[in-house]
Amino acid sequence: MTIYTRRLSGVPLIPLLYPNFGKEERDAILFMNNAFREIKDSYVQITDDPAKADYLLLAHNFSTLRKCHDYVAEFEALSKKYGKKIIVFWHGDRDDQVPLSNTVVFRTSMYGQTKHPEEIAMPAYAEDLLQGEALQIRKKAEIPTVGFCGWADYRSLRNRIGTYVQNATVDAQALLTAQPLLRARRKGLSFRRAAITSLQCHDNVSTNFIIRSSYSGHSDTIKLNPVQARKEYRDNMLQSDLALSVKGDGNFSYRFYEALSLGRIPLLIDTDCVLPLSDKIDYDSFILRVPFTDIARLPERVEEWWRRLNDEGFEEMQKKVREAYETYVAVPAFLKHAVNSICS
Repeated sequence: MTIYTRRLSGVPLIPLLYPNFGKEERDAILFMNNAFREIKDSYVQITDDPAKADYLLLAHNFSTLRKCHDYVAEFEALSKKYGKKIIVFWHGDRDDQVPLSNTVVFRTSMYGQTKHPEEIAMPAYAEDLLQGEALQIRKKAEIPTVGFCGWADYRSLRNRIGTYVQNATVDAQALLTAQPLLRARRKGLSFRRAAITSLQCHDNVSTNFIIRSSYSGHSDTIKLNPVQARKEYRDNMLQSDLALSVKGDGNFSYRFYEALSLGRIPLLIDTDCVLPLSDKIDYDSFILRVPFTDIARLPERVEEWWRRLNDEGFEEMQKKVREAYETYVAVPAFLKHAVNSICS
């Protein structure tokens, strides 16, 4: 695929362009840099002439361009002049529509109810936590172990009050519009806390929880030694049968993809999620998906699912999880699929 693009000085590139312009690393995102280690071969070729391009491409993540009005307007004008679509990558929490016409938008955060036709779900830029090691296959025990290591406690009174206010606003909107699915927009922290509380109150599910009061993937918010924090996070998944995966502020979960990388089965709290490449990946053959409306019954859902699995089925499912990660949702694999999907 031949694309026309233009870089802005001092603004991070999208990973799709790393093979063309060189890989960039950012100190603030402590673990995300590792997601790009295997990006090597070019996915696109670049032309300086928009008339010769198949597509126009914004060279930067859209969240960094929201105030770069001239840059965005330039691509809008070129799109209209040459009749070319604009490819946009929006890796981040927001789910409002990109204010451009004639686009193809790859984004992490969206809700099925409000997904726009031009939008395509992409995985989070999550690192491969297997780190080149052999897949560790767990044997099926009498009862399942659900793991979680991360932010699931209020970091302050202000955080608690802000969460209550936002949830109340979302609930009121859902009630007034008679759209109960809008409640999926409640804070991810609330869904995490509800899921953890539900699971801890059941004898037939074992829990392996490490609860933190801050997000530990950014240099500004991490409170532990980064090496120690990452080891605890990884070990927690490896020592669990299922990895509790719940949205954050955006409607997606890094943990979901990191669990896939380790061959661990995500226990996905489905908040009207749109998963990437769902036309190619049979997610429900290797994840346990529970609607957010059924969190109160989460332990029973886990217990029923576990009871239906035999030993061989559980082991094969773990292999299938890792295979799906390698083939489709690891960053290099997905970028290749993304380009191919546009070209086809």
